[in-house]
Amino acid sequence: MDVANVYVDFKLAVEEGTSFFRVLAQCFIYKDSHDDPILIGEASLHLFNPVKTSYLDLCGEADCLSDKLSYSLISLEKFCEVDKINSIVAVFHTLNIKEPWDEKELSIAIYKKLEDQLSLLNVELILISNSRHHVIDNLTSISPYYTELGFTSFIKEKEPIIMYKQISSTYAEIN
Repeated sequence: MDVANVYVDFKLAVEEGTSFFRVLAQCFIYKDSHDDPILIGEASLHLFNPVKTSYLDLCGEADCLSDKLSYSLISLEKFCEVDKINSIVAVFHTLNIKEPWDEKELSIAIYKKLEDQLSLLNVELILISNSRHHVIDNLTSISPYYTELGFTSFIKEKEPIIMYKQISSTYAEIN
């Protein structure tokens, strides 16, 4: 699938009373035989800017929104100096592609399009994690896909998954 045929429409909403933006990214493709785009999947994520709000306040707000978001923020300081992040951080929750469009090549093209567009929004770092209560013993089915996309795994044995990827160079040092 040609990446040029992939289109992503972002819908942003402020999480009321917090410093987070909730994002729904709807993924479309254009097929030669169709005039209208075909909705093939959706991604959900949160955006936040640690420069605008203190890290402790962000952690408290995240805890009220979702366990996955909270775990991601708490884990953030394990692999980087949060106070040195100069721009926006994205926390991915889901990327669901509908059948029959769920082939690996197309999923990668959609993710790359999402990443390209997030970099235009000045997103510096992308995090992917699961819930702090969801420990996975065997990462072989999850890690290789994200590793192929350039993510680095930060987990210790018997801990939930946390993976990250720096997509801009505004922050120079991730441990």
